Amino acid sequence: MSVRTFIKGVGASLADSARAFHEAERAQMGLGNIFGGGGVDQVLGQSSESAGRKSFSRDFNIDNFDSFGGSVTSGKYVEIARFRVPADTEYRWGYGAAANPTNQGYIYVDLQDGTDQVDGTIRFKIESATGRQSEVIADKDTQKLDASKTDRDQQIPLPEQSGVTATQDAFLVVEVNANSDTNVQSGSSEVILPVTEFDLS
Repeated sequence: MSVRTFIKGVGASLADSARAFHEAERAQMGLGNIFGGGGVDQVLGQSSESAGRKSFSRDFNIDNFDSFGGSVTSGKYVEIARFRVPADTEYRWGYGAAANPTNQGYIYVDLQDGTDQVDGTIRFKIESATGRQSEVIADKDTQKLDASKTDRDQQIPLPEQSGVTATQDAFLVVEVNANSDTNVQSGSSEVILPVTEFDLS
């Protein structure tokens, strides 16, 4: 084998390796329209749309969700709430920063079945518009979330979760893994869930 042939072979091998690395990197990062429009930057929480745009701290209650309540099963995460992100906005779970406790969001959750409190683990997720991709943002014990609606010393914080952004037509989703089979009633339950809204208009 000539030196020229050897160098050519090494060059091709390096190119193939680089190409394989980048393909694997793209697959791992989930390039594409995963949580709405805009590609990989949504997955990493670096949304090109929300960058530099005005944001608002909001506390979602039951009325903010498109649906809330339903049957839940012990030992299984079951959806109880869903919010579709409207046009010209993006959303993240939580608001504020942990470094500044006075401006970060705090959670209040009191799930009821009409007679008793529903205990278990509550999960906050972001789901793509197609439902094929989702990301778990946080899991919390419901028994630690109903101490107070106003006293931050008794509340569990949820600062802005910048890792994932829900873009237009994606969903903020709430699930519960209940301690026993029951039915979450929207009429007797109450939640205060912090979110960050980005205005893209």
